[in-house]
Amino acid sequence: MGIWNRLERHAESKGDASIAVVGAGYVGTGVVHAIGQSPGMRPSLVVNRNTGRAVAALAAMGVPEAEVVVSEDLDTLRAAIRVGTPAVTPHAALIADLPIDVVVEATGALDYGTEAILTMLGSGRHVVSFNAECDALLGWRFHEVARANDVIYTIADGDQPGVEFRLMQQVEAMGFEVTAALNCKRHLNVHQNPETGAGYAARDTTSAHMTTAFGDGTKMQVEQAVVANATGFVPDVRGMHGIESTVADAAVDIPEALSAPGRVDFTLAGDFGAGVGVIGRHPDGHLHEKAMRFYKMGDGPDYFFFRPYHLVHLEIPMTIAELLLDGEPLATIDEPHVAEVVAIAKKDLAAGEKLDGIGGFCAYGHIDTADGAAGMLPIGLVEYATATADVAIDQPIPLDAVTLTDNTVVREWKAMHGLT
Repeated sequence: MGIWNRLERHAESKGDASIAVVGAGYVGTGVVHAIGQSPGMRPSLVVNRNTGRAVAALAAMGVPEAEVVVSEDLDTLRAAIRVGTPAVTPHAALIADLPIDVVVEATGALDYGTEAILTMLGSGRHVVSFNAECDALLGWRFHEVARANDVIYTIADGDQPGVEFRLMQQVEAMGFEVTAALNCKRHLNVHQNPETGAGYAARDTTSAHMTTAFGDGTKMQVEQAVVANATGFVPDVRGMHGIESTVADAAVDIPEALSAPGRVDFTLAGDFGAGVGVIGRHPDGHLHEKAMRFYKMGDGPDYFFFRPYHLVHLEIPMTIAELLLDGEPLATIDEPHVAEVVAIAKKDLAAGEKLDGIGGFCAYGHIDTADGAAGMLPIGLVEYATATADVAIDQPIPLDAVTLTDNTVVREWKAMHGLT
C-alpha cells in the first residue's frame, strides 16, 4: 500500500514518530495496538489516571510489563521515550515537555479531554481526537488554537464522522456533488437510561453511560454535529428526520425526505448496520447514467454511496500518516459552528436538581442549527448544570433555566460564543 511505503521511507530518514495516547479504555487501548503495528510510528507514551490499565494496554501488544517505565518524573519519561522504551504516566500535562510528535486524545471525557487538547495544542503538539463530544462543543476553538500554534488538530478516521469524511472525499473525487451525509442507526430509544440499558452494556462490555449514549441517540447526534461543523451541512429539523429505508431504496427515500441539499441526517433501522452513507449527484449525470446503472447504483440522478462498517481504532493510522507525511488534517473548521447539540429533558426536571451528563438519566441530545440552538443548553454542558426552573420531559432545556459550574469547558464554550 502506497502510504505505508511512504511511512517506511519517512521512518528510514527521520525515525519513527513518537505518539502519545491519552486514555487507556476500550478505544485508547485499541489505538495503542493499532499504532504499534503500523510502520513509521510507535506508541511512546500512554497516559491514564489508572496507570495499571495503561501498562496492560502495552503488555497486550507484547511489551513485558517489567520493561514499561511508569513515572511522573519528566527526566525519567524523556529518557525512556528517546531510547524507544514504552512509558506510562498519569498526567497528560507532562506531554508538553516531552519529545512527542503527535497526541491522540481517546478519553471521551469532556473536562479532561478539553484541558488535554488545549494544553497539547498550546505546547505545539499535533492532536488527533477521538473525542466527538469535545469536538461538537469546541471544535472551532481547537482549530483556532492549533492555527495560532502552527500545529494540526483533527478528528480521526474510524469513528463515524471520520468515515463519513473519507467517503465524501472519495465521492467528490469522482466528480459527484455530495448533497447529504448520513449516519446509520439501528435502534433508537431517547428515554433509555443506564438502568434500562444495563442488559445492552453487559452484552457489549461497554460502560453504562456509553451504552446509553448510543441507545438514546445522543452519540449519533453529536457525531453528525461534528460533520456539520466541518462541512457547513445542517440538519433539516431539530434532531434530524431519522429516515427509515433500506440500502436498495436509500437513493430515492433520502432525497425525498430532505428539503434541500447540504444536509446531515441518519437512517433508522433497515439493513444499514453500523455504516455511513452519502447521497451524491453528478453535475454531468447524463454522461454517466448508463455506467451507473450497469454498476448497480440505480437510475439516478441521486446515488447512495454506502460503507457498511466503521472500525474505530483500527483506522487511526491513516489519520496519523497523512498528518506526518503531508501535514494534512482529515477535517478542519474555519468558521463558527453551524450546528449544536441541544439538551432535551429525558424526564421531568425539577428546579434545584443537579443534572448528570451524556448517557445519563436527565437528558438526551438533538442536533439543531446554530440559530435554532441559540439560548438552549448544549448537551456537552449538561453534566455541569443545575436546574433553576422546572423543565418538562422531551422539552429543550433553556440556558436560563440552569446555572453552570465555572470550569474550563464552560468558560471555553462561553468565550467561543461571546457569552459572559
